[in-house]
Amino acid sequence: MNEHLKKIKGTIDVERGYSLGTVFTTRNKQYMYDTGTGKVFECGANEYQILKSLFEETSLPEKVEGFSEEELEAAYRNIWEMIETEHILQISPDLKFVKETDETLRDLLRYDLQQVILELTEQCNMRCRYCIYNEHNEGYRNFSPKAMTWEVAKRAVEYARDNSGDKVAVSFYGGEPLVQFELMKKTIDYSRQIIKGKELTFSFSTNLTLVTPEIAAYVAGVEGMSVLASIDGPEKIHDAYRVMSGGKGSFGKAIQGLKYLVEAFGERAKESIVINTVVCPPFSAKKLDAIKEFFEGLNWLPKEIVKKCDYVEYGSVREEDISMEYAGDGEFIGEELDGFTLDAIEGWALTRDLEEQDPKSYVAGIVTDKLVRIHNRRQTQEPCKDLRRNGCCIPGNRRVYVKTDGKFLLCEKTGDAPDIGNVFEGADLEKIKKYYIEEYDEKSLTRCNECWARNLCGLCYAACYEAEGIDMERKEKVCGAHRYATKGELISYYSILEEKPEVIEEIDAVPYY
Repeated sequence: MNEHLKKIKGTIDVERGYSLGTVFTTRNKQYMYDTGTGKVFECGANEYQILKSLFEETSLPEKVEGFSEEELEAAYRNIWEMIETEHILQISPDLKFVKETDETLRDLLRYDLQQVILELTEQCNMRCRYCIYNEHNEGYRNFSPKAMTWEVAKRAVEYARDNSGDKVAVSFYGGEPLVQFELMKKTIDYSRQIIKGKELTFSFSTNLTLVTPEIAAYVAGVEGMSVLASIDGPEKIHDAYRVMSGGKGSFGKAIQGLKYLVEAFGERAKESIVINTVVCPPFSAKKLDAIKEFFEGLNWLPKEIVKKCDYVEYGSVREEDISMEYAGDGEFIGEELDGFTLDAIEGWALTRDLEEQDPKSYVAGIVTDKLVRIHNRRQTQEPCKDLRRNGCCIPGNRRVYVKTDGKFLLCEKTGDAPDIGNVFEGADLEKIKKYYIEEYDEKSLTRCNECWARNLCGLCYAACYEAEGIDMERKEKVCGAHRYATKGELISYYSILEEKPEVIEEIDAVPYY
């Protein structure tokens, strides 16, 4: 047996090769990612094939077709030297999730709350065909006339004041929060009155259709206010899914509302407004190019405004609601690299970004947004000794979502997941521990230890909880999709690093949580 192959087999657990790392290819180079350290290394063609066999087939071959004995020996020698000097391929098979003590959890809940989100209403004046609150979507509430009372809103703000640190954000959600604009105003005014000596910011999400010049002027006049504005592109694309409650398209009202906000914020619009675009199937370059050209053609819209572009929530669109207007002509837009196909948006954005030179272009923003997690990944000199709870927050610490009735949820995306307290009694530490720490750890740990993407994982509670707790069948489906997306992000990151390294330098300025 090859001398260095023998050393490698005596050092690493080949049978667990699938959890030790992954390989990926850009247009120009080949790389390996090491799970234990988070390091990425460029590979020669021979080393790449050996590592691919380790990661995908859990084997280290003694012979490889097309390799001479000398080439095989050299490749294994190089891999062995990397194991010795860089400590790769050696992550422990039975790591534990980092677990906070009860005292630490209490302190985080009492003194370090960062954001409170108020669900002002379950009403909405629109019926977007992909909305998670439509009747055909299980696991989420439906639209209803329920609205938050002033007493609940008041208590939520007081909870934020009493349990936050030096900074706190008060945010508004719905339904459509502007349905309850007067309550929003009253809550903002009360927050400014009682929260002193802290950096206080506000935000709300809106479908834009209820924005008037008066509403725009008010929110633009609130110090620290930001707006997440939903618009899906040009009229035909937007109106295919974003319709009013009566079924008519909403584009005209939405674009007018966006104009009002841009005019009211003036110079501050570029840092105070974020545009959120949801892309629905079919995914084609024709559709994505139309969205790009639409936003870049709005001469009144500052180029610096952040524009987010992402897929519709899995399973939220019925087949009969899919619009084929921009289906394209069979054009394939996911680039294939060594058998791996980049997803539609990522492949399209990467291709367009590499073609363009404008750092403020629509696609540049999309690419940068998707690379932040890779850029800020955990990297260590030696294999890490613990596991982080994937992309999960500490429940009740980063944010609290206050439902119309005053119950606390983790965030606006967790649907019917178990609550974690309420505005009248505060956060419930025992519920947090039971559902979101102990149950999550017990049911997830084995699978996470088997996964190469464990230290890049952004999967959180929102993807896998229902009313009774964690749904592992659902989680495992999402895990597969997440691993796939993570490899795509690695490819995108190193493609940009090779061809436009200045973009990577700019990522340091992008917030990461």
